Amino acid sequence: MSFLRTAKSKRAVSPDYTGLQLQTSVNTLPVPIIWGQNKLSANVLWYQNFKANPVKTKSTGKGGPSKATTSYNYTADIIMGLAEGPIGGMGIIWRDQSTYTLAQLGLTLFNGTTPQTVWGYLNAAYPNQALAYQGTAYICAASYGLGSSANIGNHNFEVIGLLAGTGINGVDADPAQVISDFLVNPQYGLGFDGASVDATTLFGASGDSSLQTYCRAMGFCFSPALIDQEQAASILARWLQILNCAAVWSGGRLRFIPYGDSPVTGHGYTFNPSIAPIYDLTDHDFVVAKGNEDPVLVSRLDPFSLPTIQRLEVSARTNQYAMQTVEARDQSQIELYGPLVGPTITAHEICDPMLTGAMAAQALLQRGLYVRAHFTFKLSWEYCLLDPMDVVTINDAGLALAAYPVRIVSIEEGDSGILTVTAEEMTIGVSTPSLYPTQIPAGASLNQGIVPDLVNAPLIYEPPPVLTGGVPQLWVGASGGSGGVADPNWGGAYVWASTDNVTYSQIGTITQPMRQGFLLGAITAVSGWDTTNALPINLTESDGELDGATKASAQQGVTLALVDNELLAYETATLAALYKYNLTGLQRGMYGTSPAAHAANAAFYRLDEAVVKYDLPANYIGATLWLKFQSFNIFFSGLQSLASCVAYSYQTKGVGVINPIFAQLQTGLPVDLGPVSVAASVSDNFGSAPGTTIDLIDLGAAS
Repeated sequence: MSFLRTAKSKRAVSPDYTGLQLQTSVNTLPVPIIWGQNKLSANVLWYQNFKANPVKTKSTGKGGPSKATTSYNYTADIIMGLAEGPIGGMGIIWRDQSTYTLAQLGLTLFNGTTPQTVWGYLNAAYPNQALAYQGTAYICAASYGLGSSANIGNHNFEVIGLLAGTGINGVDADPAQVISDFLVNPQYGLGFDGASVDATTLFGASGDSSLQTYCRAMGFCFSPALIDQEQAASILARWLQILNCAAVWSGGRLRFIPYGDSPVTGHGYTFNPSIAPIYDLTDHDFVVAKGNEDPVLVSRLDPFSLPTIQRLEVSARTNQYAMQTVEARDQSQIELYGPLVGPTITAHEICDPMLTGAMAAQALLQRGLYVRAHFTFKLSWEYCLLDPMDVVTINDAGLALAAYPVRIVSIEEGDSGILTVTAEEMTIGVSTPSLYPTQIPAGASLNQGIVPDLVNAPLIYEPPPVLTGGVPQLWVGASGGSGGVADPNWGGAYVWASTDNVTYSQIGTITQPMRQGFLLGAITAVSGWDTTNALPINLTESDGELDGATKASAQQGVTLALVDNELLAYETATLAALYKYNLTGLQRGMYGTSPAAHAANAAFYRLDEAVVKYDLPANYIGATLWLKFQSFNIFFSGLQSLASCVAYSYQTKGVGVINPIFAQLQTGLPVDLGPVSVAASVSDNFGSAPGTTIDLIDLGAAS
């Protein structure tokens, strides 16, 4: 691929990846339409300027030279299409298993207005390819980070779409407005003439029988996302099934009539159904083709064949829009006829399973269970004004029916003008369910991209030579948190060093939090084994937990810790409160450090495997280093920007180096000591206790 070649004037770079993996880039996908707030994936519309950017890191092996390694991070200019516009905005962005905002990913949103301005960067850098993508919402970025694998990643976007917030829950869309927009919108709708939609049955106010009032009183709201090609009739039929409603073409207009058969009050709205019978039909009204034919034929469903459990598959917003099953049960029918589960109905438009999902499932279950009787009868052409969803009463002595209310389901007109009517029984209250308390299953929602807190005050320490073997070292350690509280998402940090606070090189990686804190009270200076002081410490900032050791282990430094500049170890760690300890049995002034008095709030660091040990190069000794601790989370993700990390300055001393004179004396060879006194105090960096004197005559062949 040509965009992986470097300029001719430069030495060729051979990156370890030679292909760009696209999420999707298909030219036959339809532009999604989304109402409310839902989740969808993007389609790559355009990309250019693919680059492999070398990243060099430097590490120093113990006693060896510095080693430089090169890896690659990849970038590309990119545009990803989202949906039909104009959308209202963007919520959460999922990239692989992590969540972000537009700003965190460096993305820019164009919400799909008509007309729409051209992306400024595209217009300047690629004027021949600068398209405005009118009416299409998209996101874009210059030099978008593809990571070390050159992979765009699996992106999903929470889109705040058309009519978002018009639903009764303030997030989803109002179903009545969605249906109207779907039918009549000139840009992406079906092109319905607005006059062909009976607005009085679609929109209304509290107290009427419109679909809008019914949805508000029942708590119905949804967020449809049309992402695949599908017949408009099947889309509308699915929505009406979820909403417990029917659409009727009558008098040249499309009418919407809910199945609700009793008044409902909820969420500040009252729905009053229009169920007054239009006709009271008797044997005089029915048309009988044959003299011995019953005027009214009835069929009844076998209750043993009816589902007593109804399930809906919804998209749960509270669980990252994962597919989730909402279940409605009729316990009385289960006890009579057994637990029969009906076919699961797909309702991904529903993103609020606790409100809309539960009510929709209950309505479907009750209608399927209790509307069992269906009637068929024939009428003459003079009843041609009857429409489906009209209510009539029927009287039939043979069936013992007297003014029995039924709802017309369908009407067929024969060649002779005879109307064949199919109706269903009306059992008042069945089509208006109550919301029963249910427990909706909630899955785990892990964000592997969560950004951890910055580090607490880190350990930056040069240990004495007895701990380094004579090699100058810098010991570093850290934990993450803020306000004195540990961050449970903090997983470690990359340690970067610089001699000019401009150019940084990585010198180590902290992979576990250091147990650190501060003294809750002061202690006095005691040499050797200290049984006088109890060292009170607070490790809350690192959630540190300590265990004790034997006296012999403590005296050997197994529980080594640093307080100010004193190295000490402890025998017993007594828990005083959560993350607070009293340390007793103290071995003071270890490895040549001075036992000293320490004030309250002095820093405490437990020196264990959490410490990263870095061999100082010769050119670093005596220099001022700036150190940055770049935190990452427990998933080794959510990396902080290096620019946002605090730069800690430290003047290196090289105290870990053994004095060269004593190093030579240890070889047993003659050493010219020069004019020195007969009894010399041994330097602290020799590893002996302070104040120790050595008689040079006893050191061997010294001139």
